Amino acid sequence: MLHSSESIWPWFYRLYWNTAFVGAALALLQLWRGQWALEVVSLVYLLVTLAAFLLARRYPKTAPVLHLVAALGMLVWVCQQPWDAILPGWNQQMTLYISATLATLGLTVLAIFGGLWMMVGGLILLAALLPYPESGLYWAVWPLWAAGGLVGLSVFKAIHKLEVAQQDLSRVILRDRQTGLSNRLALEADYERYQALASRSDQPLLFSCWLLGISGQNPRLLQELAQVMREAMRQGDGLYRVDDDQFCGLHIGLVSGHELTERLSKRLPQARVVWVVCNGLTLEEALAQAQDLLYRSPRQPARHISAMPKA
Repeated sequence: MLHSSESIWPWFYRLYWNTAFVGAALALLQLWRGQWALEVVSLVYLLVTLAAFLLARRYPKTAPVLHLVAALGMLVWVCQQPWDAILPGWNQQMTLYISATLATLGLTVLAIFGGLWMMVGGLILLAALLPYPESGLYWAVWPLWAAGGLVGLSVFKAIHKLEVAQQDLSRVILRDRQTGLSNRLALEADYERYQALASRSDQPLLFSCWLLGISGQNPRLLQELAQVMREAMRQGDGLYRVDDDQFCGLHIGLVSGHELTERLSKRLPQARVVWVVCNGLTLEEALAQAQDLLYRSPRQPARHISAMPKA
């Protein structure tokens, strides 16, 4: 089965990289307008951002963390340079307070993507290496950094709890309670994914529709029927209950459904199975063709199933 709940993380990753590209645009401006220290750090930031973004295609979770660590390292480096090499007219205290604000934001985001230990490592790095003035209330930024990291950590844990709850809810919503098979909603969610997989691998996608004569709603009988159908399926095939006695399957790379039909008929001789090649068809079109074949077939179930036949 392919269906799964959509993760919230891709949205955060897109937001992060959009923000990183805004920073890259500002870095481009500093290449021509900034002092030499800002020019150096802007060039490094552009190169690191490009490398991390390319890395994100293969490692989407790791790339933002590495990019953030590099950005915090660049912040530490630029703050250790002579003040007139950063921005003209800025004094030491103003520069350090602005850098502390950026560090707080960086720690918060680092905790969101990296969790507790990445946040602790970033906090130690900043406290140990970032310079600070000898007078003033600069010491107050240390608990501020910790608070920012804790906020990010809370978001990190909340996202994981939300994903677990979302997956649990999806399992309930997309599962047929009587048989344990996937239901019509799951079929709708999976159909486009199976189509995309079949298209990428240039393989046929077959849609099967099974009509079983089920007498009543015997829970044990339904469970046994579901088990028989699971055993008839190949690994990776999708199996769905869409009505009381109607089931559907999705099969990638299956040239013919004859063998599967024979395996099913040995246990359920009164079942009717029809097949539709559904590459390029919508789910509604595939269902319509299957229904037409199913109910035009002259073969009717000999009797309703009230108990499982012996193997």
